Amino acid sequence: MTRETTYNDIYDAQRHFRVLLDAMARPGRINLLPSVEVSPPAPLTRGAAWIALALLNSDVHFHVGAADEAASAYLQANTGSRPSAASGADFLFLNGTGSAAALREAPLGLPAYPEGGATAVAMVGGLGRSSAQGGLALTLTGPGIEHQEQVCISGLSAEFLEIRQDRNAEFPLGLDFMFVTGDGHVLCLPRTTRVAWTVL
Repeated sequence: MTRETTYNDIYDAQRHFRVLLDAMARPGRINLLPSVEVSPPAPLTRGAAWIALALLNSDVHFHVGAADEAASAYLQANTGSRPSAASGADFLFLNGTGSAAALREAPLGLPAYPEGGATAVAMVGGLGRSSAQGGLALTLTGPGIEHQEQVCISGLSAEFLEIRQDRNAEFPLGLDFMFVTGDGHVLCLPRTTRVAWTVL
């Protein structure tokens, strides 16, 4: 099992955490996670691994799918977090073109503790303002957005957005989302963000 030695649990994690915090506070903004040499096993990408190394710890559970034993072992060994079924996960790591079924089981939080809702990390092919790569064009409105933001995501199934819309219908309960490319470009959509999309 790969044990990362180049990732600094304090310095690198703080840099990545600040980037993610900014992206979550400004939905529609595409940020770039600072590059650190890591070697996660498939299907995890480097971008997803940076998020995991920054956010996961021994107090949380993650879900990557029953078939992804190497990825599960990697996250457990490098973060101290524990694997779980989707229904008990704090973080879900999913391929943007794969099945989104786990999102239907992920915790939404409780009325007294809405912060217990899970965060979905979707690994996608590309994030940008141009539709040249195809994929989905998103129009975003809500808190943290002055008027509206438009972004394009390639390598993402519309099913992810459909399930997100269904499961975030009873605010403040819901799921937060992070879309990340292999090179670390990241777009965050908190549950408060409203999304309309078209297929390009």
